[in-house]
Amino acid sequence: NAVAGDDLSGAVGLTQILAETGQNLLDMEIDVERSEELTADIAEAFDDDDPERADRLRARRQVVDPRFDPEQALAATARYIRFARGELGRDDLSVVSYHMGVGNLTDVLDLYGDDDASYAQVYFDSSPRNKQDAYRKLVSLGDDSQTYLWRVGAAQDIMALWRSDPADLQRLQTLHDEKNSAEEVLRPESDTEVLEDGEALEDAYASDDLLALDAERMAGAGLRIDEDMGELAEDLDRETELYRGLRPQALATLLYMGTAARQIAGADPLVVTSTARDLDYQEAIIEDGNPEATRDYSLHTTGFSFDIERRYRSEAQSLAFQFLLDRLQSLNLIAWVREPAAIHVTVGPEGEELLGVLEAG
Repeated sequence: NAVAGDDLSGAVGLTQILAETGQNLLDMEIDVERSEELTADIAEAFDDDDPERADRLRARRQVVDPRFDPEQALAATARYIRFARGELGRDDLSVVSYHMGVGNLTDVLDLYGDDDASYAQVYFDSSPRNKQDAYRKLVSLGDDSQTYLWRVGAAQDIMALWRSDPADLQRLQTLHDEKNSAEEVLRPESDTEVLEDGEALEDAYASDDLLALDAERMAGAGLRIDEDMGELAEDLDRETELYRGLRPQALATLLYMGTAARQIAGADPLVVTSTARDLDYQEAIIEDGNPEATRDYSLHTTGFSFDIERRYRSEAQSLAFQFLLDRLQSLNLIAWVREPAAIHVTVGPEGEELLGVLEAG
C-alpha cells in the first residue's frame, strides 16, 4: 500500500508503478480518480478506528487500481523487466530502467557510446572529466535513479541476511540508526580506538597512527586548513597542532578528494575545518555551544573523520566535490552527511586503497 505522494498518478503499490506506465505499457486497468476517492475513504476509516471498513475499502481499491494488489503489481513488474530486457539486451540495464525509464537510460547509453557496456562501467566511467555528456545526463535526472542498481543490490543483501543471520541484520540496522550517515557501520565504536586525551593524541602521532596536516602539502592538493581548527586547544593547555591531524587512511582520502576536486573545477581550495580530536576537546566543543557536537560516540575522536566547509568558491567546485562524495560513498570508502556549515566525512576500512596517495606525496 506504499504511496509516494498524494497524487496517485505517481508511483504507488508494492512495486511503485506509475499510473501512466501501468495503463500504457503494462496492460493494467487503473482508475486513478476512483482510487484516490477510495484512498481518502480508507484514511477516514482508520481515523474512525474502523479497521474492518478499511479492509473492505482496500479490497475495492485493488479492483479499480491493481497496483495496490501485490500479486498483480509483481506480475506487472515482471512484464516491465521482460520488456526492458528486450529493449536493452542486459539484465542489469533492465533493472536500472525500472527507475530511470528505458528512454532515459537509452539516452545515457547513446551518450556513453558503447553498446556492450555494463551499467557499472557506464556509471563509474562517466564523470566530469570523462564521458561528460553521459555523466551530465545521469546527474540531470535528479531522482537518484543513477544509483538504483546499487540499492537493489543492497536490498538483496538485506533479505539474504534476514534469512541467514537476522541478529547481524539487527546489529547493522542499529549502527545505521545511530547517525545520519553510515559512519558507525564503517567504524563501529566496539571495533575502533577512541582518542581519550592529549596523551593519547601525542602517542598516536609518535607512532604514526595519526599524521599531522602539512599546510604546504595540503595546498598542493587543493586544500586549506581553516585558521580556527583546534582553537579550543588553549583552553585545555595544549598546542593547536595537536588537533590538526588524521589517521593515514583518512588523510590519504582527504588529499585524494582535494586533488581530484582541483583537477575538475580549478585552483580554488576546499577548506578543512575539523579533523582529529580527543574526548577532552569534544567536551570543550560541547561547552562552547557547538550544536553538531555530541556526548555520544564521535568519529572525530577516532581520527577517521574530517569536515569540509560548505562555502564553495564556485558552482563548479561544489559540483566536483559532490561528485567525489557520491562516488567514494558508492565504493564504500566513505560515509558523509551534510551539516549546516560543513560536510562531515568518515573514512572506512576501504580507505586503505588510497594509502598510495601518501607515498606519492
